[in-house]
Amino acid sequence: MAQFRPVSLVARFQKRSSFDSIQLWSQPHRMLSKIVIRNIGVLKAFETPGAPKLSKLTLFYGRNGRGKSTLTSVLRAARDGEAATVLGRQSLGNGGAPPKVALITAAGTITFEDGVWNTRSAPIEVFDTTFITDNVYAGELIDLTHDRGLFSVIVGADGVRLAKHLERFNVIAKSCGAALKAAEAALVDDVPSDMSREEFFALGPNPNYATRLDAAERSLKAAQQTGKIAALKTLDVLSMPELPSELPMVLAGTVADIDVAARGRLFDHFKRFGLGKKGEAWITYGVEHIHDDSCPLCGRDDVDAAGMVTLYGEIFGETYKAHLGTITTASTELEEGLGEGARTELANKVAANAEATAKWAEYLPLGDELPDVSKLGTHVADAHRETKALLDRKRSSPLNVIEAVDELAAVGTSLRAAQELLGTYNSAVKSINEATKKALAAAPTTEAAATLARENVRKRIARHELGVQKRVDTYLATRRRDQRARDMRSHIQKHLKKANEDAAAHYHQRVNHFLGRFGASFTISKISNSMQGNAGQADYGLLIKGETVSRGRGRQSDAIPTFRNTLSAGDKTTLALAFFLAKLDSDTALSCKTLVVDDPLSSHDSHRRRETVNAIKDLCGRCLQVIVLSHDEFLLREVERRCAGVPCVAFQIDFNGGDDWSSARAVDLDKLCRAGQAKLVEEVAAYVDQRQGDADEVVLKVRQVLETHYRRSYAAYFAHDRNLGGIVKDISDGGAFHPCHRDLARLDNCNDATCDKHHGDNAIVVLKRGVDPDELRVIAVDALELVGARLPAFTVPASAPLRPSPAITTL
Repeated sequence: MAQFRPVSLVARFQKRSSFDSIQLWSQPHRMLSKIVIRNIGVLKAFETPGAPKLSKLTLFYGRNGRGKSTLTSVLRAARDGEAATVLGRQSLGNGGAPPKVALITAAGTITFEDGVWNTRSAPIEVFDTTFITDNVYAGELIDLTHDRGLFSVIVGADGVRLAKHLERFNVIAKSCGAALKAAEAALVDDVPSDMSREEFFALGPNPNYATRLDAAERSLKAAQQTGKIAALKTLDVLSMPELPSELPMVLAGTVADIDVAARGRLFDHFKRFGLGKKGEAWITYGVEHIHDDSCPLCGRDDVDAAGMVTLYGEIFGETYKAHLGTITTASTELEEGLGEGARTELANKVAANAEATAKWAEYLPLGDELPDVSKLGTHVADAHRETKALLDRKRSSPLNVIEAVDELAAVGTSLRAAQELLGTYNSAVKSINEATKKALAAAPTTEAAATLARENVRKRIARHELGVQKRVDTYLATRRRDQRARDMRSHIQKHLKKANEDAAAHYHQRVNHFLGRFGASFTISKISNSMQGNAGQADYGLLIKGETVSRGRGRQSDAIPTFRNTLSAGDKTTLALAFFLAKLDSDTALSCKTLVVDDPLSSHDSHRRRETVNAIKDLCGRCLQVIVLSHDEFLLREVERRCAGVPCVAFQIDFNGGDDWSSARAVDLDKLCRAGQAKLVEEVAAYVDQRQGDADEVVLKVRQVLETHYRRSYAAYFAHDRNLGGIVKDISDGGAFHPCHRDLARLDNCNDATCDKHHGDNAIVVLKRGVDPDELRVIAVDALELVGARLPAFTVPASAPLRPSPAITTL
């Protein structure tokens, strides 16, 4: 799709005024000089061979069915460059010959051939029933098409072009919007659900995505194994192995109140029997089991004969026993803290933590790992061994002070090493426990959520894959096109709104001006233009005697005042003509255009007839060329006379030969108007002025003159065969709104005075007598004035009767 540049496009549009389509006819000598139409409607071979060229004012006379409307439709189709109208009016019964048109000017020819025009438009404006039907009113209804048609009239060619541009960009914007939605839909499976589309577009490659994907996989597995995770336990923090609480005091402890002589004698005794370091314990144990002065070893009585037992008692009494108890307690604490059982428990906890860590790692990202503590048992065992050796020495010689500085230093070294390992290990345990706690809190609560989280990570990883990048590029390009289209549409809407406002003000003022000139009893309210539904439409109301009347779109109730039931047929035609004239007023290219007016006086009274002729005269001075078509030769003659000084030529459209195909030939309107009706008028005038003619014949001619005039001039109101009595009745029934109401009294008088001569005798009434010449002369004068053949300067003598003579029997 091409890029849209709002400023350049509008500038180009503004330069393309209506003059673009009429460069051929931009000079006066390049007006339409000849029209050639073949095989369209009844215009099988319609041209003007040998006739004068069409002039600035060209008049076409033709009776109904001769092809005037067809000619007008062809000219309108040329204006719009539209082929359907021409093709739809192709002549029937002509062997299928294709329609052809040539509009010839000195500068070139606009042609229609092979189903197409050779130009997009022609500088022509047309007023006819189609203009009324399309823009103002048709039949019994006003609908949306009228509002839109009137909109086109009001905003003018430039506004219509803007409106067409707007319609085009509405289509483009709709297409771009649909393409954008399609591009958005194509990205649905690419964009993660936890980030915006713009954030996804801005994503760059990230090496951490692999780790995040692994974590997401674990989370999904965790969500799938919630029961197993619930059974998992947190890791145990290992207790620090400790030495007996008073080990140094125990090793340095002794019994203070044993005298030196007793100690020496005991030492000599131990030496004699070689008891060594274990002698104290052995003797202590034996003393505790002496019973009734009998030796627990040999059972001999009087074991204290030598006084040794007494000595033992002095040495190994309660104080000594208490001293031995502290040594025993220290040994017990050593085994509990550093012994094999304690080491086994540590090893079991380490193994359990390792197993738990492995299971947690299957479901959650733990971050830290447990450090290697395989040497922990060795360090604890070394400390235990060294400490146990010291306590064993102490137990073998409880009374000796054991300093063992080096041994205690070695024990301390082993324990510090163990403590360092445990410190590192316990930190990792705490970190893992915290990580599992946080991971469980942040982990998706359902399998679906975990799956979505994993897919979001996968989509992040796939951001720069070729297929995804292509879809992203397509979306961004489509969005730019959509934005440009919407910007252009807004830009045109802004210009069109301004054109609407300016045009509405102009038409409100000018339409009411022309309605005033035509003597209309109503005006229009302020015109409102809108682009509702993206198609321009116009609306306005009627102001009748200070009351606002709605146009009434659609079928309206008869009980509600609307356009349909408050305006006469003549009023509606007058309103349409006022809009058309206002349209021409706003046309800056009018001097380069040909104006076509087809039967402009439908249902007009004499005043509006005169004003319409005056309007045509005015347009002759403003347009390049004016073409008027009518079935009323008297109107055309009036136009010709009113536009005296304007180059003018007249043609009559009539059937050519014995078939029903029409052609055009030059005609003298004066002669044409004298034929038939003109002769009758001359004969009636001769009777009035010179008393020429038979009164009985003149009576019939008076009726014929009146009937012909009113049938022709007011064809919309009277049937083509309506007699004078029926015409009088129609006017009376129409009331004040009838365009001929002002003539009613005199017409009724004429009818009343001439009807008996017109009809046959009544069987029960006396025979008619001759016509009163004086009375007939008065009636004849009224008839001449009514048909416009004589100005109302004749004064009826006071003695002349104003009612039928008794000799005439009225209906």
